[in-house]
Amino acid sequence: MSSLLTQLADSARRSRDAQGAILTTEFLGTCRELLPIIDKFGSGFSLVRSDIGGNIDRLAAAQAKDPSRYTTLFTIVTDEVQRGEQEGKQSDTNGLLWLKRATEFILLLLKRLHDDTDVALSTAASEVYYQTLNKYHTWYTAAAFTVVLKFVPSREAFFAALGSPGEQMRLDLQTLFDSFEPLLLDVQKFLAGHNLDFQVKV
Repeated sequence: MSSLLTQLADSARRSRDAQGAILTTEFLGTCRELLPIIDKFGSGFSLVRSDIGGNIDRLAAAQAKDPSRYTTLFTIVTDEVQRGEQEGKQSDTNGLLWLKRATEFILLLLKRLHDDTDVALSTAASEVYYQTLNKYHTWYTAAAFTVVLKFVPSREAFFAALGSPGEQMRLDLQTLFDSFEPLLLDVQKFLAGHNLDFQVKV
C-alpha cells in the first residue's frame, strides 16, 4: 500500500502539462494531499494547516470562475495583475504566495528531519520556522507560532504515523523532495519575476 509520502510525490509529478506549465487543478490537489501529513504533526500545526487549506480553497474558487481559461496556475495571477487587484490581502496572488510559503515550510521541515536523524521534531520545527515564515510574521503572530510549535509529537511517533518505516521512509522522502520542490521553485521564480513576492508582515 502506498504511503502518504508516495501518494503526494505521485500527485506532484502529475502537476504539469506537456509543456511544463503548472496545472491548476493538479497543483491544488497536490497541496491538498499535504494536509493529512500536516495532521501527523499534531494540533500545534493547525495554524499552518488552516492557512494552506484556506489558500487552496481561494485559488480553487478563482479557477471555478473560468475553468477553461484557468487550467494553468499562473494565468489566475496574470489576469489579476492586469486588473490591478493583486495587492489586496484577499487577492489570489497573495493566496498563491502564502500557499507557496506554507508548503515550503512543511517540505523544508521534512527535509531537516530527513537530513539529521537525531534532531528532535520540536527543535527542527522551530529552526525551520525562523528560517522561513518568521520574517513575514508580526511579533504577535511569531509569538503564537513559537508557542504552538512546541506541541508536536516525538519524531519517532511522527514517522510511525506516516506508514513507511526505516530506509523506505528515507527513500519516500527523497522522492517527495525531487517531485514537489521544483514546483515550489517555479512558483517562487514566477512571483519574484513579476515583483509579487510581497514582504508585508501578517
